[in-house]
Amino acid sequence: MTLVKKATLNDLKYIESLSKTESRSIGFIPKVRYEAAIIGQRIHETTKPNCNDTIYLCFEDNDPVGFVLASKGRGGDSSSKIAQIVIQPDARLIERGMLLLNRVIKHYETKGIFNFKCGCADDLESNLFWKAMGWEKVSQRKGIAYTNTSLETSDRDINIYRFESENNNQLKLF
Repeated sequence: MTLVKKATLNDLKYIESLSKTESRSIGFIPKVRYEAAIIGQRIHETTKPNCNDTIYLCFEDNDPVGFVLASKGRGGDSSSKIAQIVIQPDARLIERGMLLLNRVIKHYETKGIFNFKCGCADDLESNLFWKAMGWEKVSQRKGIAYTNTSLETSDRDINIYRFESENNNQLKLF
């Protein structure tokens, strides 16, 4: 039986392990960001301690098989960004990814957010997932490479996808 639920601190070891294993595909996010998404607070930050990130796990027969990390737009941005979504290699089914994606979309819809975006490296098969889910490729940018001393632009192309929820009943001005 497949189940999606909000992550707890008990899930952190699994999330961090899968994140490291799949870092080439989903990028690097530090452990403290996962912790903040789980507890709703940035422990190491005093000026803006509230965290608008959320993280859900997908379980199959009580075993975790993947997760999604998303964040609410900052400042006046009324969109949500899917920062990472991953299903472990031995459990990859489009339905599991779809369940995670739908759950995080519903989470942000309850907060009045109906626009979503994500980035996916152009060389990954994951682009097929975003297209199958009905997301529109709207642009492309260069990736970011982390070095020991700074952030640098990489040679990897990142496709930017956008999705607007059908539950958005707000007046559309464009």
